[in-house]
Amino acid sequence: MFNKFSYKLANFTVNYSNLMKSKNRTYIIAFLLIIISSSKSIAQQNSLAYNVELNAGISSEETLPFWMTANKFGNIPNENYGLVKGALFKEFLNNENDFDISFKSSFLSSFSKEDSKVIIEELNLNLRYKNWILELGNKHDDILWEGLSSSNGNIIKSTNTRAVPGINLKTDGYIQLPFAKNWLTTNMNFAEHFLTDKRFVDNAQLHHKSLYLKSKLSDKLNLITGLEHYAIWGGTSETFGEQPNSFKDFIKVITGAAGNEESDPGEQINALGNHLGQYYIEFNYNGDNTNWNFYWSHLFEDRSGREMINYPDALYGLFLDLKQPEHIISHILFEYTHTKHMSGTEGFSGFDNYFNNRIYQSGWTYFGRTIGSPFFPTRETENGLTEGILGSHNRFSSVNIGLKGFINPTLSYKTNVSYTSYPGWFDTPINEKQLSGVFELFVNHHNLPFQLSVGAAVDSGDFLPNNVGGFVKLIKSGKF
Repeated sequence: MFNKFSYKLANFTVNYSNLMKSKNRTYIIAFLLIIISSSKSIAQQNSLAYNVELNAGISSEETLPFWMTANKFGNIPNENYGLVKGALFKEFLNNENDFDISFKSSFLSSFSKEDSKVIIEELNLNLRYKNWILELGNKHDDILWEGLSSSNGNIIKSTNTRAVPGINLKTDGYIQLPFAKNWLTTNMNFAEHFLTDKRFVDNAQLHHKSLYLKSKLSDKLNLITGLEHYAIWGGTSETFGEQPNSFKDFIKVITGAAGNEESDPGEQINALGNHLGQYYIEFNYNGDNTNWNFYWSHLFEDRSGREMINYPDALYGLFLDLKQPEHIISHILFEYTHTKHMSGTEGFSGFDNYFNNRIYQSGWTYFGRTIGSPFFPTRETENGLTEGILGSHNRFSSVNIGLKGFINPTLSYKTNVSYTSYPGWFDTPINEKQLSGVFELFVNHHNLPFQLSVGAAVDSGDFLPNNVGGFVKLIKSGKF
């Protein structure tokens, strides 16, 4: 029963080929009725907004440069393309009401030689009551660090893939704890998502929960510590059969307990499902002339990672806000990602093989893209299934530098340059190097009825083809 309910809810977000199925029409019609029934009060509040985007890109090779496809929510095909996107949405109002509603409906159509498609990019309804929010549907994560981070500040959850549909209960940002007046706040969530792409294990589910604490160390310095836990579980595998999916199994998944006698032998020893998570530490300093943030995102997939035997594997970042929004350089970001240790090569705790799994062979991917840092490249089989992360390429070190600023009142820019080294597996060296960069120029002129940006990207190295590409975006936004 639990799995049947999950399967129905997973169809809340579907691709174009499934839009005409009766179940999916029911979900979409119900969602549109909610919007229509609320339209009168929404219009009176002048809070119903729209966004239309035209986007096109071209490159010198058959595939696009790395930064033209990475961290684009899985929207950009990896070849010359054209794209049209439209969104209708309402955000939460900044008022004193205890209850509020927000929603978003976003459709995308992309055109390319091998991969033309129409998808529902986002379709969600969000209910807020006091300090709590219930999210229903698929919803993109907020973009952090001015969009300069290689992995949105989180090594296991970037903006590289489509939004996964599900149910998410979370706090409205950081909320005050009853026993801590001004020095401690918390941010937490509990969610169940549904992996609706074509996978080695059909109808698998994705559990997620997190707990973050913000401590006020002084008037200018805050410390954030956090723990996140993800688990892929349930579903049906052609090789391993139907996976445990009862309510008792769900409890085992959320607590990280081992499976029962019906589970795979490996899951009887370890935990039921494919688990991974992160420890997170962040220091925020709000200075008079500069704000700086240092963050550390440490990944783990088993006991050795939880006990940090795989140190120094992590994402390390430093973000600077120079508090000069119209200066030639307004924001600077430095990041270093390291995954080469993998708990070493000794005993049962070594060879962690990040983002891959024996049963859930599609690994930490969704619709062919890595859910975590995009420096983890995926591998596809001949029948179109994603078979986890490309062998030997989940061991790497990478440096990413990002800049943002203003050239003049009508021109601003954003740029990233990354250098990645793939040494290969412990006993199979490959020693591939990769340099990738992107530069985007934003035109904000009062005579233009839309936002305009143009950009160029380049790849040079051993892993990806030497490549040069360019893109242009037109965006029209407004309110009704």
